[in-house]
Amino acid sequence: MGRRGPKRSTRHAGKRYRAPRPSSLSPAELKKRGDALAAHADMLRDHKLTASQAAENRGVTTHDLWKYIPKAFKKDASGRIRAVADRYVRRMEIPGPNGPELIKVKGSKARNEFARYRNDVFRFQGGDLTALDKWDGVTIQGHKLLTDRQILQRLGEQDNLPEHFGSEQVIPYSGGAA
Repeated sequence: MGRRGPKRSTRHAGKRYRAPRPSSLSPAELKKRGDALAAHADMLRDHKLTASQAAENRGVTTHDLWKYIPKAFKKDASGRIRAVADRYVRRMEIPGPNGPELIKVKGSKARNEFARYRNDVFRFQGGDLTALDKWDGVTIQGHKLLTDRQILQRLGEQDNLPEHFGSEQVIPYSGGAA
C-alpha cells in the first residue's frame, strides 16, 4: 500500500476548539458560560447583532464566547463572527407536575423548542386556552412536556412555575442523568 501523506501529530489536535466541561467549571465560570450562551441566543435571534455587542450586552467578552462555546460560532468570509446552531448541553428548568424540574438539554435547537413551549405556557396562563394544543403528547429529547391545563393552572396560581423557565441555569449540580 502507498503512503497516505506525512504523519501528523495528534497530540494537540482539536484542543483549540474544545470547550471546558461544565462540571469542571467554578460557579463564576458557569455564570460566564451561561452569559455566553445567552449572547449566542441573542445573536441567533438578531442576525445584525455583532458578537462584540452581544457579549457586551451580557457582560462577557468575545474571548469568553470562544473559550466556553467555540463551536457555536463561525467566522464568515469577511471575518465577522456569526452564531450557528450548536450541540452544547444546557441546564434548564421546565414545569413538572409538582413544580419546577431541572433538566439537561443538548443544543440550541432544543433550547429554542423549550422557549416556544414556555411562550405558549405563558399565553395559556394569560387566558389563551388553545395555546398548548400543539404540545399535547410532545417530548423533546426524552422530556415529556406538561400540558395538563389543570396542573399548569394550579402551578400558576401557586406561583410555582419555574423561576427561570426556559433559561440556562448556572447553579452547579452533579453530572448524573437528569
